[in-house]
Amino acid sequence: MHNERSDHEGRVIVGVDDHKGGVVTLRCAAEEARRRHAVLVAVTVWSPYGGEAAERALPCPELDAAQKASAQAMLDAACEGAGLTDLLPVRRRVERGLLGPVLARLAHGPQDLLVIGLRHLRAFASLRPSPDRYCLRNAAAPLLIVPPDWAPGAPGPAAAA
Repeated sequence: MHNERSDHEGRVIVGVDDHKGGVVTLRCAAEEARRRHAVLVAVTVWSPYGGEAAERALPCPELDAAQKASAQAMLDAACEGAGLTDLLPVRRRVERGLLGPVLARLAHGPQDLLVIGLRHLRAFASLRPSPDRYCLRNAAAPLLIVPPDWAPGAPGPAAAA
């Protein structure tokens, strides 16, 4: 049985979504992967239209396929927008679920680094699950949180304990 953990020394796992800081976060993760000589794992997620409860009540494989294809297209566009080169090993993953829990599950331990973008605090932010807050509470791997104004060559963001 193939074990993904056995074929890498370390990974930099980055959450990519359609948030405006997604490409910035991806660039920071790519720079960190180059520095560490690690594999970059770019992850995005998709959810069934209407949520899991609607999916259980009225499954629609065609709509699920369209949601997954849309997530894949967004991930591909973000990777292109970040200017990832062929010199950096990149694995693109599209997973079903919520970004925070998926990232926390994929980042196994100390050999991995989890990179996420910091969301601006807004009114009613606590009503919506935030991947950065979820990963801060639940990720087993070291965590790097990228501010939305980070730029390549700027002082790097600080790692969270």
